[in-house]
Amino acid sequence: MTRQRFLSFALASAFVVALVGLPVRAADEAIDYESINKIKDQGLNTANSQVMEIASWLTDVYGPRLSGSPNIQKAGEWAVAEMKKWGLVNVALEPWANNRNFTRGWSGDKFYLASVSPQTFAIPGTPTAWTPGTNGLVRGEAILVTETTEADLKKYAGKLRGKFVLGAPPPEVAAWWTPPASRYTIEELDLRESPRTPEFGVTAPGGRGGGGGRGGRQAGVPGGAPGGAPQGPPFNRNDFFLSEGVVAVFSTSARGHGIYTIGGNRNADPAKTLPAITIPAEQYGQIARTLAKGIPVTLEADIKNTFHPNPTMFNVVGEIPGTDKAGELVMLGAHFDSWHASTGATDNAAGSAAMMEAMRILKQSGVTLRRTVRIGLWTGEEQGLIGSRDYVRAHFGSCNDPSAAGQRGGARAGQPPAAAPPPSAAAPAGAPAGQRGGGRGGCQTGYTLKPEHAKFAGYFNIDNGTGAIRGVYLQQNDAVGPIFREWIEPFRSIGMTAITTRNTGGTDHQSFDALGLPGFQFIQDEVEYDTLTHHTNLDSYERLQPGDMMKNATIAASFAYLAANRDERLPRKPQPQAAGRGTGQ
Repeated sequence: MTRQRFLSFALASAFVVALVGLPVRAADEAIDYESINKIKDQGLNTANSQVMEIASWLTDVYGPRLSGSPNIQKAGEWAVAEMKKWGLVNVALEPWANNRNFTRGWSGDKFYLASVSPQTFAIPGTPTAWTPGTNGLVRGEAILVTETTEADLKKYAGKLRGKFVLGAPPPEVAAWWTPPASRYTIEELDLRESPRTPEFGVTAPGGRGGGGGRGGRQAGVPGGAPGGAPQGPPFNRNDFFLSEGVVAVFSTSARGHGIYTIGGNRNADPAKTLPAITIPAEQYGQIARTLAKGIPVTLEADIKNTFHPNPTMFNVVGEIPGTDKAGELVMLGAHFDSWHASTGATDNAAGSAAMMEAMRILKQSGVTLRRTVRIGLWTGEEQGLIGSRDYVRAHFGSCNDPSAAGQRGGARAGQPPAAAPPPSAAAPAGAPAGQRGGGRGGCQTGYTLKPEHAKFAGYFNIDNGTGAIRGVYLQQNDAVGPIFREWIEPFRSIGMTAITTRNTGGTDHQSFDALGLPGFQFIQDEVEYDTLTHHTNLDSYERLQPGDMMKNATIAASFAYLAANRDERLPRKPQPQAAGRGTGQ
């Protein structure tokens, strides 16, 4: 059913309202349309908008922005200089309070890879982050090694020195039977507002799924069983390859079409790590099939990767001071870092540029802000929300558990997560969904909150690619639903119509939500995020949609303006409690 029909029916039936769990409308929420129109004029007028120029600097000039690399340092310095030009204050690269074991940065400085016989052809690819290079030009034969157990690998002893290893059979690559780009339909947005309820533990069909998809299966990933191969006993075959004198290990992605994902492990010891290279399925397959015919394949490579010890880890911050409520704070944020196979456009120069542009819009439009509005551009997000979590600990509070300071975020490419229960099992009663506290059982010993915690009004995050904002996730904060429903009214004409009580994860609003602070991520059109760009070698400026980027910056600026000027701070969920205490509710 359409959203309008859903609203009408909900007004007529308290039962449906209770079932869906979303308040239908707010008590009169004051909206200054004159100020909103000033924001729209700055953000949606192509003569005024600067969001794509900001994005170009972050990608074309300073991309990729791998955490701890020289590029991200330069990008941060540029962002600070720009925001100072706009008149923001307290603009800085704010160092992390703790480097969270980020003891070395890394950059890929040179990449050459080619087949020299029996056919000569260039091989595109990207080294895995925090792996070494080849120490100059090397040449050797390729070999396919699909075995994963120690016993099966014994037959290769003494036979791998100087060879390039393909670690898995070539993947089968499916055709694109559906378009890689998509936008949410009205029906799909309706489903987010009123999701189908699982029956007897089985999720009802329909709607966009949230699992899988983003990275595609990675074949031949160094250090584990190859894609599609059965898991053997615990054994690190890369240690075997290293001891046998292998030159490099190749992996690929089953998605094909020249696309592959990339990642890396910052804790890898360079002295115990092989050069690891991800290449497209097409070149990987050509080499593997030629080898299967008994024809030797000779490759050569010249790869230079540089380690940078003890990099300065930081977040980019800046603010516009408020007036009568200047001591209270609204924040806009996005992660600033990226992976390195391309220039990190949709993940996440898109979010960083939109939030920088939102701050410029608020300043340039001259609208009055009662509360202070601050931007936070986070590094270390791809390694587990490290920058935003460090910021929240430093400014607002933390779990007292000894392990809480080292807690990690969601799964990231190249860093498999430890198994964890679903949020409903992990969170204590009354805690925000997704609250991780000090470990799998939630925060065990309680929280220490800082004075700024009580003065925090709200945080808004963008990190779902270039797609236009279509709504907002409430993170199960039902009380804020009626407010946001009125806030989206000025943007209904540009496609923002939906709110959902659902949680969404994997990005920096979780750092705030975990401490009981109102933190929100916007619902965005997929466009090509999961299919083409997320952590892939295609994540370049060309994949950004200018119209969507302008909308996103305008909506983010408007939500910050509305949060900064309402009489009361945004309502919160119950404050998280120690796992064994409950909430008393």
